[in-house]
Amino acid sequence: MVKPLDDIRVLDLTHVYNGPYATLMLALMGAEVIKVEPPKTGEMARRIFKVRGSDESYPFIMLNTNKKGVTLNLKTERGRELFKELAKQSDIVVENFAVGVMDHLGLGYSVLKELNPSLIYATSTGFGLTGPYSNYPAYDPVIQAMAGIMAATGYPDKPPVKAGPPVVDILGGIHLCAGILSALHMRGRTGKGTIVETSLYDAALGPIITQFSYYLATGKTGRFGNTAPGRAFSPYNTYAAKDGYILLLCADEVKWQALCRVMQREELIDDPRFRTNADRSKNCDEIDAIVEEWTSQRTRQEVMELFASADITCGIVQAVPEVLHDKHLRERKAIQDIIHPTAGKVSVLGGPLRFDGQAPVVENPSPTLGQHNDIVYGKLLGLSARELAGLKEQGVI
Repeated sequence: MVKPLDDIRVLDLTHVYNGPYATLMLALMGAEVIKVEPPKTGEMARRIFKVRGSDESYPFIMLNTNKKGVTLNLKTERGRELFKELAKQSDIVVENFAVGVMDHLGLGYSVLKELNPSLIYATSTGFGLTGPYSNYPAYDPVIQAMAGIMAATGYPDKPPVKAGPPVVDILGGIHLCAGILSALHMRGRTGKGTIVETSLYDAALGPIITQFSYYLATGKTGRFGNTAPGRAFSPYNTYAAKDGYILLLCADEVKWQALCRVMQREELIDDPRFRTNADRSKNCDEIDAIVEEWTSQRTRQEVMELFASADITCGIVQAVPEVLHDKHLRERKAIQDIIHPTAGKVSVLGGPLRFDGQAPVVENPSPTLGQHNDIVYGKLLGLSARELAGLKEQGVI
């Protein structure tokens, strides 16, 4: 199978979740991604959520499959020289350092584009390269707070809470990847590289569309738990089943009527309290009680299958172990098991994209620290074994 990016080389300076997710997508699409890390310590993700009995970490393994790995000390003059040589032979450089770090090292876009005019330089920061907040430090939860995600999450009588997963980091990675692919397309027409920039703050705005719309339409804001802002739809909530919870959403009268039939409560269809969505929204507590009385007598799987058969939108509230072993995700290879040389059998992300119906193949586990130094520096830059040994002794690689 020909892979979309199998003629593209990427220098990956990214760390933790945001940037590595973008370069993971590129690697799964076939790009040769060379992960560049500091010697001895590696990048930060190597030091969190360690695999028991191993020096490897789960986040690093999950976000760095199909990549090659080298070590390089960019704080040394020789390390910067080697990076420039690699950049001359690469299509893309990706980094998610704080604003100004690469320029301070003498490796910013203004320098690299002189060495390689066709180079695409992609950068992701917390607040962007410009603007009043550009130099502020940021992590995912900080952006969740700033972008309104926390203010919209939780229940009205409780303090705001962040989303559990690092959703903004991943959103930023998706947008960065999209920008890189757009820049590749443009380069194909012009022959010239460009700088691609996004920020976590910018990327976080997309999911807030509903909250923006609710405020602009009503002048109100708030937290609404597992329901829609203003209880705009009903039923729309989580409901207890015998073995956990399900989430149900009926967005119109057709779905509501189908739900009544599945629950064998056809008399509710003509009940004036529930006839339209506006009526149901005014009586949502009664709706919730009716629905939960029915769901609580069945398992989650029974509820989902019955509702799905009637084209009613519903999903099981799954815990993390259930998602990892979900038969649907496994069949689509969105989650795959691989054998890592030091960590053993681990589950990794298979990627969300399909080309000609084929799921991305996780061909190689994440690299151990500096695993491909000899291959990259030896074959790509032509350094001898003696030179490599010297660079290692000097702390350059």
